[in-house]
Amino acid sequence: MISKSKGFSLIEVLISFVVLTVGVLGLVKLQTYMEVKSENALHSIDALYLAEEKLERFRTRSQSAGTGTMLYSDIKGSTESLSMVGTTVSRVVVVTNAPVPDAKQIKVSIIWRDRWNTTQSVALGTIITKYSEFD
Repeated sequence: MISKSKGFSLIEVLISFVVLTVGVLGLVKLQTYMEVKSENALHSIDALYLAEEKLERFRTRSQSAGTGTMLYSDIKGSTESLSMVGTTVSRVVVVTNAPVPDAKQIKVSIIWRDRWNTTQSVALGTIITKYSEFD
């Protein structure tokens, strides 16, 4: 017997629901991924600002402290905790002797933990001589 009814069968409806569900779950996962990457990008920009701020302070040094903000001999390694957009970060300054005479190699790292407790970091480095353009 040939049926003249028109419409969808139950199997077709179930398959369409499965396809729709897979698509929606993919979009939810994409949204979560993009939110995490966006947050990491914002934190990276703020961390870059904190590292740059410290390097700028070292850049304005002087040999005699007459014109600069600090003495060249006061540039030393340190670790400090700072607040960055509701997150506590560590700013680590490592100072070593540079391969050039009368110079120091400086590396400033900003370290924080993201929402999944994964360690993230940004680092900037430079070499500074004891001779300042401000002296």
